[in-house]
Amino acid sequence: MQLQIPNQYKSSHIWWVLGVLVFMLFVRLAASPIYILDEAKNAQCAREMLQQNDWVVPTFNGELRTDKPVLHYYFMMIAYKIFGINEFAARFFSALAGFLTVLITYIFTKKFINDLTAFCAALVLVASTQFLFEFRLSVPDPYLIFFITVGLLTGFAYLQLNKFGFLLIAAISFSMATLAKGPVALALPGLCLLIWIVWKKKWTPVFSWKLLVAIVLVAVLTLPWYLAVDKATNGAWTRGFFIDHNLNRFSDPQEGHGGFFLVTLLFVIVGLLPFTSFSGEFFKKRKLLFNQELTQFSGVVVLAFILFFSIASTRLPNYAMPCYPFVAIIIGSYLSQVISGNISLEKYPFIIVFVILTLLPVAGYFAITTEVETAHIGWISFMLLVGALANLLVLLKWKEWPNYKRVIGLFAAYTLFNIIALQQVYPILYRQNPVAKTIHEVLKYNKVFAYEIYNPGYNFYLPATVNRFTNVDSLQVALIKNPSAIVITRLVYADTLKRLALHEVARHHDLFETPTTVLYVTKNRP
Repeated sequence: MQLQIPNQYKSSHIWWVLGVLVFMLFVRLAASPIYILDEAKNAQCAREMLQQNDWVVPTFNGELRTDKPVLHYYFMMIAYKIFGINEFAARFFSALAGFLTVLITYIFTKKFINDLTAFCAALVLVASTQFLFEFRLSVPDPYLIFFITVGLLTGFAYLQLNKFGFLLIAAISFSMATLAKGPVALALPGLCLLIWIVWKKKWTPVFSWKLLVAIVLVAVLTLPWYLAVDKATNGAWTRGFFIDHNLNRFSDPQEGHGGFFLVTLLFVIVGLLPFTSFSGEFFKKRKLLFNQELTQFSGVVVLAFILFFSIASTRLPNYAMPCYPFVAIIIGSYLSQVISGNISLEKYPFIIVFVILTLLPVAGYFAITTEVETAHIGWISFMLLVGALANLLVLLKWKEWPNYKRVIGLFAAYTLFNIIALQQVYPILYRQNPVAKTIHEVLKYNKVFAYEIYNPGYNFYLPATVNRFTNVDSLQVALIKNPSAIVITRLVYADTLKRLALHEVARHHDLFETPTTVLYVTKNRP
């Protein structure tokens, strides 16, 4: 069905959306401290590699880190050289990857469908709280999502148009994704493309010398680092990464991150609010929406990612995020049909969003006041009501506003919510963490010791590594030699340390977690 683009929509409106995206990704990017476990370890690992001028072996606190390949460390190392070692630098290229992910989604959707659908797909991504949040973190997922998006879209373009340039870009992108997350970043998108080839019988572009060149290019770009790190660590990194962080994560829930079979689907629906509130509607209109080959391909990608991570034993909200741009393309197709008047716009999804935006501040208040470290700032949750109030305006103006204005109103309401949530509430909240509250005390001491487990967020703010002990006697010997040292540990080990002459100087609960961080110094310190 042909789109009848309304007068209210102008193609130049995409610049407003991209401007909002820049604001959401880069403004107050350094306002939140490096505290979350993954952020702390990734940011510090890149810092250590830079300080050691080692571009091969990742380390955290001086020890080999096998969690992830090296690509995101490289980007952070470059940012540290440009901006210095700080929170903004650690997150800068993540935010840039978020901007480029939306831009590339828009460009290819415009190329293969139309301008209005591309605009709507961008709206979906820019309104998503989880999308924005993930691209404001110093973790590998932003790079993975961006390069998989580029790889799949250019791979699709190659199969449709048989242009060698698209294949080369796809090969480079999948290579970068493999250096960001591992071979799964090549295998899963490869499966999506294979399904598309078989379904649409796209055999001509496959049985070509061009594909062989692409395979060689992937090998040339990815294998050197994997071979170098394997050699430099005598196989330790290879064993740790492929066995512990890939096979074991797929076969058994790691770190308690399990869940029922449909939890991955639920993650996607919640992660792409507010526009997934239309899920029931665009499922009803699926025949109309999937009459374009790009939306069909997007459906293949979404199903493949959701099914794969539903089968995997370890389930986290960010795992299926590489399929978000393709969900956005599908939802964008629905919204463009709504705006053009081909599909009627139902009111109940807006009511669902209004209820969610009303309940979130209430739930947030109880969560914040239940946590001992944040109980005194429970009021900040009610700042989030601005989103519900803005959405209420859309509902009150329902009869007066055309569909385009209603959709933009929903986007604006959720954007206001995101501004308050990500740039105000979250930074205030996470500055109450034990690292931020005690780092000024820790920095007074030349030697920092840790007993058993400690919060890795300290490392990013300390000039040297933390000497970690797992034996009380060894710690005692170290304290005798360094009586002015400070000891970081957890409350659960307090009884074990009673026989040492230690004095507690600080105690703070880890935000929304079970452990409590405790700091000790020697009673007879000089």
